[in-house]
Amino acid sequence: MCVITILNANRRPVDVEVSVDIYRVYEESRKQEERQRYERRKHIDGRAFHNCLLFELATEPLEETFERLETLREINYAVDQLPPLQRQRFVLHFIYGYSYSEIAEMQGCYKAAVMRSAQSALKKIRKDFAA
Repeated sequence: MCVITILNANRRPVDVEVSVDIYRVYEESRKQEERQRYERRKHIDGRAFHNCLLFELATEPLEETFERLETLREINYAVDQLPPLQRQRFVLHFIYGYSYSEIAEMQGCYKAAVMRSAQSALKKIRKDFAA
């Protein structure tokens, strides 16, 4: 059993004993909220990240949009060429923002292994673009 602290109806902290499975879900939810707060802080004007992208797409010249889409296709192809485990670690870290430690915990391995794998994937993708 694990203990988590939540706020009751009067906004006062209360310690609650929960199972390990519930604790993991709670922690994952808390981490997701932190990542979302971080994304919101990056956009000072208050617009959602996808709204910023849509605004950029609507205001940029068609040639730039085409070039952006081509670049995204190339990146997608390079990521698809990675081995499955390496691709998963790369996406979890660089796309979804999970830390190396969080990924290692999810996959039941060492942080160093995840870090080497994700960095190796990044080098492969950069090498593909340099060619």
